[in-house]
Amino acid sequence: MKKASLVLSMVISLIASHSFAQEDSSKIHRIAIFVPLYLDSAFDASGGYRFDKTIPRYISPGLEFYQGVYCALDSLEKDGLRLEIKVFDTRGSEGNISRVVQEEGLDSFQLIIGSVSGVEYLQLASLAKQKNIPFISATYPNDGGLTGNPFVVIVNSKLNTHLQTIYNFVLRNLSTHNMILVRRNNVQDDRVTDVFKSLNTTSTGNLMNYQTVTLKDDFTGNDLAPYLDSLRENIIICGSLDENFGKTLCEESATLLNNYQLTLVGMPTWDNIKEVLKPEYKNLPIIYSSSFFNPGQDAWSTQFTKTYGKMTYSRPTDMAYKGYEVTYYFSRLLAKYDSSLLSNLNDRSFRLLTEYDFKPIFWSKTSTAPDYYENKRVYMVKRINGMLLRVN
Repeated sequence: MKKASLVLSMVISLIASHSFAQEDSSKIHRIAIFVPLYLDSAFDASGGYRFDKTIPRYISPGLEFYQGVYCALDSLEKDGLRLEIKVFDTRGSEGNISRVVQEEGLDSFQLIIGSVSGVEYLQLASLAKQKNIPFISATYPNDGGLTGNPFVVIVNSKLNTHLQTIYNFVLRNLSTHNMILVRRNNVQDDRVTDVFKSLNTTSTGNLMNYQTVTLKDDFTGNDLAPYLDSLRENIIICGSLDENFGKTLCEESATLLNNYQLTLVGMPTWDNIKEVLKPEYKNLPIIYSSSFFNPGQDAWSTQFTKTYGKMTYSRPTDMAYKGYEVTYYFSRLLAKYDSSLLSNLNDRSFRLLTEYDFKPIFWSKTSTAPDYYENKRVYMVKRINGMLLRVN
């Protein structure tokens, strides 16, 4: 596959050099970027690629994010910024964070960008606090239990932020209809249900009326039908983050469209459910939350798609857009504000697609410094008739 060979050779060339420098008369800023590329497992001891002409699914997200980073570096070079960028493969021996902390002299970096999760996220957060270096968590929608770490910036909004946005949208726009919240009988779905219940409960009663319905994983449209009203619009809220449950809900709801007016309200995980693009769902309104919205029709997106296509022979994914946007946005902030970057996170001068709204999070009322920063701008998007629309 032409795409595979080209993309992999591009990655190898950058990892080998580890850095890009842009010409300008201003100060050189150094940025460390951590992304899972799995280069050690992708190549054998002799340097041969293990997977013939394919790219394994587990490699794709990190590779796509990196491709976006690569394109952003090209744009930053054209902007005249003077940057030194070092990329670490977190799934390779040279990118092991524990090893990097010991050997790489990270004190000289002014910014860390990471498409990481779990332990690696916590390691970079600890490093950021220890070295007083801002750490931009690009894709992980979790704070990892952090407190007292004002150097962490969470770009991909946390689950509770999504749930509050979904609840507020439903309350303001859909609460006069017949509403049911469907879920499974497990602890994971309890969290979603409990957040909705907490937001809905006031000292004077409930703000809106909805019925909670517990379903089995293999439910059908017949299990939904008794809770629907043939004379009113029906709002079905998915109370589960499980993607398979979400897929089933779309599939079974579509079978009911001849007899009921339906709108589905999904979870942020529905961003990953490609099945919502199926032609048979075109008449089924599907609304869900996302920290990222790409209209795909503006001049910048059109140009990026062309540039990306020439480089990879494919269309950019959301991960590619995120890699580009995060790298470009925060590199420009660093060049403009240097050590005061964290005080200027919402400078809109460098906005490309996403309307960031970073807020300092304080878990204690007596804290004098934020526990971290979180992007609170969550989009509600709607898929209908093959179109993706922003509705908030």
